[in-house]
Amino acid sequence: MSSQPNQSLIDGIRCLQYLVSSDRAIGCRELARLMGINTTRVNRLLMTMASIGLTMQDEQRRYLPGPGIHALAAQSIRGSELFSRALPMLERHAPRDIVVALGVLWEDQVIYIWHSVPGSPTSQALAGFRMLPAWQSVIGMSLLAAESDEQLMTRFTPEQWLHLAPHIAQQRDLGHVIWRHEDGEISMAQPVGAHSAALAFAGMWQVGDEIVQARLKELHALNTRLLEKA
Repeated sequence: MSSQPNQSLIDGIRCLQYLVSSDRAIGCRELARLMGINTTRVNRLLMTMASIGLTMQDEQRRYLPGPGIHALAAQSIRGSELFSRALPMLERHAPRDIVVALGVLWEDQVIYIWHSVPGSPTSQALAGFRMLPAWQSVIGMSLLAAESDEQLMTRFTPEQWLHLAPHIAQQRDLGHVIWRHEDGEISMAQPVGAHSAALAFAGMWQVGDEIVQARLKELHALNTRLLEKA
């Protein structure tokens, strides 16, 4: 048997992930451009997934996630150790006066599993935020540090790498990232064990070092809770 990865399977999974992450109906050409593959191939993949209910088309023949995605999502959540451990802990213990986020890396994008903002019901925090380029996210900065500089510099522009490099060095040196934004916001993140995920606090504006250190301690404590056995 061949030990080579099945490229059709890889492309199909990537296609579905891009479609679900787009938050809108999307045409084959645009999806092909995002994925960097042939339009005809994308169309064939989407039609194949439509046959089992994972995708569907609107009146303009653009594609949307189909009803089968709900079953896949429920099965994925049930099969995820990170979900089963982290979500109950976040619902009970995440601070309500700042932004709290839990995210994972996918193709140099951060996918948010949890994203809560002050004053919003916790039920809206589950997968309630768009994906974001990793170099623009404190979660992305924290997780990218696990890769070598040589790998990263081939994937990001010189300007993006200039922005990333000091935060990646901070993660490697200290085990967390504190990002002091130009507009006065503070955000921070720390990886969550071996789950290829990171927990972040954000939405802290014009705060002093004493508060930053107190929030960092709170972040570490909540992260420890996420790793506790049920």
